[in-house]
Amino acid sequence: MSAADAAEKIGNNADAAATSSSATPISLPPNRFELELEFVQSLASPAYLHYLATSGILYQSSFLDFLRYLRYWKRPEYAKYLQYPHCLYFLDLLVPPSSDSIEGVDSSDSDGGTGVDSGEAFRREIAQVPFRNFVHEQQFYSWQFRSARLYGSSKEEDGASGGK
Repeated sequence: MSAADAAEKIGNNADAAATSSSATPISLPPNRFELELEFVQSLASPAYLHYLATSGILYQSSFLDFLRYLRYWKRPEYAKYLQYPHCLYFLDLLVPPSSDSIEGVDSSDSDGGTGVDSGEAFRREIAQVPFRNFVHEQQFYSWQFRSARLYGSSKEEDGASGGK
């Protein structure tokens, strides 16, 4: 499936939902696929998540509904277009999957008895600067480790080329 095909599929699904749920059709932008792709990838940035939390946007029910809608990016036919896969991990942290979206999994006690869902806890914590910095560091270490495993350590290369 090409990006154009995926964009058309998203548009068709959204058009059908918009016309069936309301009397007046909603005009959707022709570049919706690219806009949603860009937005969902922006969720890979801890600094952007911090901004959303401190500005209060992460606590608006309409925004949380939009984040739940964006879960379709986890499907393989859409995920292949993502360049920053951490965005899907952060999406799950912001709005954890509910039991109705995953068959056979009971998430009714996923809060450990605290009465606070994990999404709410993450949204509250990402507003704190030390936590934002911690998440950013962990993300960097993850990328550094992955790079070293895929491409080899730069120290080994420096040592090998230093003797020439």
